[in-house]
Amino acid sequence: MQSKTAEFRAAVCAGNLGAADRLLSDLRQEVELRWSAATAAERPGIAAQILDLLAWARQVLLARRAHTQRRLTQVVRQGAYAWPAAGATRVDFEG
Repeated sequence: MQSKTAEFRAAVCAGNLGAADRLLSDLRQEVELRWSAATAAERPGIAAQILDLLAWARQVLLARRAHTQRRLTQVVRQGAYAWPAAGATRVDFEG
């Protein structure tokens, strides 16, 4: 499971959400197998590992989303001052 976890983390960090989704499906299957083979004493540890992984992924994705939103806001602001403005026509005045 460790290799799948590392691959999942790498996919999330790289922003490759398609791969992360596929790896998450693989991880789910592995966890289900481990869970059914685990004793009652081992199950809280498995649950804690998975919850930590999912909480980490959520934080990374929220941070990425906030960063993207900030960049989009900057682009929109910069576009407001670019010439020619959308739909604007140029008018020349002489003397």
